Amino acid sequence: MAKSDNPIDNYRRQQRKKELKKNKNARIKARDAKVAATRSLDEVKSEISLLERKRDRNEEKTGLDAIETKKLERLQKELRIVSAETVKRKALAEEAQLERDRELLAAQKTVAGVQKLNESKYTLVERYASVYYDEMMNPFGAPAPGQPKLYYADAGGKATTMDSRRAVVPDRWRDKFDAERPKEEEEGVRDGKAGTGRVARKRRWDDPGGNVNQQTMMAMPPPCSVGAPPPPPPQQIPPPPPAFPPPPPMPPQMPPPPSSFPPPPQVVSFATTG
Repeated sequence: MAKSDNPIDNYRRQQRKKELKKNKNARIKARDAKVAATRSLDEVKSEISLLERKRDRNEEKTGLDAIETKKLERLQKELRIVSAETVKRKALAEEAQLERDRELLAAQKTVAGVQKLNESKYTLVERYASVYYDEMMNPFGAPAPGQPKLYYADAGGKATTMDSRRAVVPDRWRDKFDAERPKEEEEGVRDGKAGTGRVARKRRWDDPGGNVNQQTMMAMPPPCSVGAPPPPPPQQIPPPPPAFPPPPPMPPQMPPPPSSFPPPPQVVSFATTG
């Protein structure tokens, strides 16, 4: 069928070709973006090496078929895409690290910046429970360079631990800790950090349900004094009813009916003597 010379039809044909080309480019871009986000460099290289070894191992020197050749070309394109994306991610990571380093250096140049940095690094319990804590020289309880973090494990300040979850504020700093704790909680609520466990974490001795032995001792009855009557025995709790009713009893078995035929006669054999 010959094409029409109508200018309107020609215009529609050109618009249709442009639309098809645009959709094809959009599909290619979406596929390339998915490859860049999901594929890894080692994975693509391994698939390419498998096809290349198959091509070199072919004894008939026919190479790969059309489908494998097209797949190899696509994998080579994916290798270029993934390599470019890897370089881009590495550059972005280095730029982010440089930005964090610049912010850290800028914060260390001022007293307020250093204080904010230490407050974000050490919780209130870790400061007062640290063995390195000093009210004037080391208010954040930071360990010296090369020293591990060490905390008091009891209120008397005799036992130590390296686990911050078992840290206990000693008695000599408890009043100051209790006075500073409400202020830290208000700042955490104002900054939107309430409930994070960094500032408003409960102390071990404030938790009524933390000591299982104490609960067991409180639940035990007091000992009987001499001459006092013994306590009544504990009330026996009846067992719960069964979930399903018991099956009904089986009916008694009926005797078999009498036979209508008489029993066969008995055969008696006589021995004969010759």
